[in-house]
Amino acid sequence: MIEASKVGRSSKPIEFDVKFGAYSSRETSPFRKIIYDEVERCDRELNKRQTYDYDTVTSRIEGGALSLLERNAFETLVTNAEIKKKIQPMSLKDQFQKYKEDQLLSNPGGDHFNLDKKTHVIDYQGDQSQFAVRVGKDMKDAGKNIINIFKDFGPGAPFKYIDKDGLVQEGKKVGLGGTLVSFFKDMASGVTLGKYAPKGEKLPTNALESTKHFFKKIFVDALFRDVVVGVPRSAIHISENAVLACMNLAEVVPDATIGNCKKGQEITTEVFDDAQVLVDFVADIVPMGEAGARTMAVTFKKGLKGFPLINNITSPEHGTTDEKWRYVRNTPFRKTIESVATLIPIRI
Repeated sequence: MIEASKVGRSSKPIEFDVKFGAYSSRETSPFRKIIYDEVERCDRELNKRQTYDYDTVTSRIEGGALSLLERNAFETLVTNAEIKKKIQPMSLKDQFQKYKEDQLLSNPGGDHFNLDKKTHVIDYQGDQSQFAVRVGKDMKDAGKNIINIFKDFGPGAPFKYIDKDGLVQEGKKVGLGGTLVSFFKDMASGVTLGKYAPKGEKLPTNALESTKHFFKKIFVDALFRDVVVGVPRSAIHISENAVLACMNLAEVVPDATIGNCKKGQEITTEVFDDAQVLVDFVADIVPMGEAGARTMAVTFKKGLKGFPLINNITSPEHGTTDEKWRYVRNTPFRKTIESVATLIPIRI
């Protein structure tokens, strides 16, 4: 309950040349939104009991006479309350929704996902009532996945992801051709002891650094990263594109039949979108998949937290610049299912 003030009102008008942040607008101020109704009620009750004019809290707010300290203190409390709401743990449903969106952005196929657009990439309100729209998107997505097969044989296929600010951005996978180019560049850099270095890499400045550079580029970057990891991962992407292209073509049948009614559209979207998420999940957790790279990654600078599995579990949802985490929202849900799956000795 907010009590009304009984301080006598001055007849001299109060002028303010500066609009304070706490009450810069009567329509958007926290005071207006939260306490106005309450203090207005207090005014009415007070007016019933009194026959003379008082300076109530309502009149002070409307007249702008409420002190700056009072206004800013109240706004600070409201802001802190809003921040606390935002940092509350996400529900499992919200985490799954984020995971599902990340997976559907990685390849063409999602009914509400238009990866060829610059804006409105995710459109849950899109109209699917027209036969040509539904079937046309299935055929178009199948064609894109077939094109991505060839791109992943070459430099790599594009994909979408959501950044730390919640904006949809575009990235690019490393294809088989890109992996082979990277292999020869790393080999050349190692053999020349850093005399040649791929663009953006720091050149060694002394004999010790040149020796370290040689072993790193030859055995770590060229042989392990490019050959042992890069080639199988490119093959995984190519296989994934082929499977999704077949699924897109298969979706034409239900979209052309039961898709003619609203409920049929919802069922078809749910089944095939979830199936695509499952295919993406399997592609991530197979040996040399992207999930394995996250769960088994080591960061010695973090101490005990940098050990495999622990490193991934303790990593934030956003903010990690390493490419292993950069393109995903690493929620507790994602960490759990990927960590458990990659620890199973025998996987599909």
